[in-house]
Amino acid sequence: MILVIGATGVVGRHVTAQLLEAGEDVRALVRDREAALSPQVKVVQGDLGDRESLAAALSGVEKVFLLTTGGPETPLHDANLATTAADAGVKHIVKLSIIGAEYGFSDLVSTWHLAGERTLRQVAARPGGPAWTFLRPGEFMSNVRLWANQIKTQGKVFWASTEPAVAVVDPRDVAAMAVTVLTTPGHEGKTYRFGGPEALTVAERVGKIAAALGRDIELVEVPIPALLGAVKKAGRQPLVVETTLGNLGREEFRIQAKKVLPVFAEVVGRPPHTFDEWLAAHLDIFR
Repeated sequence: MILVIGATGVVGRHVTAQLLEAGEDVRALVRDREAALSPQVKVVQGDLGDRESLAAALSGVEKVFLLTTGGPETPLHDANLATTAADAGVKHIVKLSIIGAEYGFSDLVSTWHLAGERTLRQVAARPGGPAWTFLRPGEFMSNVRLWANQIKTQGKVFWASTEPAVAVVDPRDVAAMAVTVLTTPGHEGKTYRFGGPEALTVAERVGKIAAALGRDIELVEVPIPALLGAVKKAGRQPLVVETTLGNLGREEFRIQAKKVLPVFAEVVGRPPHTFDEWLAAHLDIFR
């Protein structure tokens, strides 16, 4: 049995679907029992802040995919999961971390994930503790969804930190990494920093969307604080977006974010999806 935490999110939905395709027995921890998931997924209600509900969700589970929200509660939630999983006899936890954890960056989000990683390492060191694997992707291709309403209503994209090129990654590929690590041997105690197959600036991504739609889209650069109201309205954590965009103003982050790495192909056995492929599958959200 594999427990998926974060099963209703952008990556988690792909993880559950791909695990089912692989013939795995899947359980999902959700806050809302009415969450729209495949009927093949065994749904349990609970919260990472509630160890009692975690204990129930982890009963009989061998492996866990851990996706926390990336907010300030991340270290506590990761600690709750790790310690409860150890008590339940879980064998392996795969944590979705972040690029900044790979390079030891000191921004808020990287620090939160690093604290969670350290807890998993510490718990794994106990006799019989669960093994860990950390996945450290870069920016998701799907973040351009935040531009959809602007494109549809104004024919414009208002964004900040538009100059740096980033090797954006398809959430389907993040899930494929997780599923490979969960279902094949030899990944315990390893970290995987990976991204997409090409580094693209914001202008290049906007240009690809415009070409696919067959109309012009104007890119307007604005200060980061000007975006936060719309980000919150879209259901994203403003502090996380503010931190991520702020990182792109740091030279050491830019250097790492644009790297095209062979890791995904080495682990999964196929090339990662391109931005054009992601866009073709999601173009309707911009129409």
